[in-house]
Amino acid sequence: MKTLPRLEFADLARSGHVTRWHSVRTTRNQTLAEHHYMVTRLSNRLAKEILGGALDDSGLLRIMDYASLHDTPELLMGDLPSPLKRHIEAISGDKNPIRMIEKEIAPWLGEMREEMRRRNPEHLLIVKLADLTDALLFIEHEGIGIHAREVGRGLREIFAAKLAEAAREYPQYTWSAAERLLDELLHNLVGTKIAFEKA
Repeated sequence: MKTLPRLEFADLARSGHVTRWHSVRTTRNQTLAEHHYMVTRLSNRLAKEILGGALDDSGLLRIMDYASLHDTPELLMGDLPSPLKRHIEAISGDKNPIRMIEKEIAPWLGEMREEMRRRNPEHLLIVKLADLTDALLFIEHEGIGIHAREVGRGLREIFAAKLAEAAREYPQYTWSAAERLLDELLHNLVGTKIAFEKA
């Protein structure tokens, strides 16, 4: 098998050129850089609100570091639609070619993920909830048409299932904060901007 190139730090500079949502009609493109920024900021807030006093500075740093890089393989692979990824996983099982390529081009990302899974698996759930929150915000505000609405509905189901999983696995944390944040963001996206303009 041919050896694939590994992602390098310089590749991150291209994250403002790599776009997402190729299979859904939207009013504008979302870049990988924008997505990584939003997931990092959302992860920061969710970690503080969900984990509270159980979160230390090194844990917060690990969460934000992983959030800021979680989709980095897309710099070389592009953004594959989620249904395609699910179908490939269902067909290939443990021999998922997407995971194999990601492991080869960004082995350090897999190491970060496994380290978090060993130390604090709840941190991965926080990043996933932040990831889904960003996806929901983008598709709710930028999606066009029936297909985009259906994608949004599906994302809400995935979000609810992930939230239920988190609450079941780690009931000691305040997972309802994720739902509150999503609601706040979906219903008050321009409130401050409008207030500023009217002042």
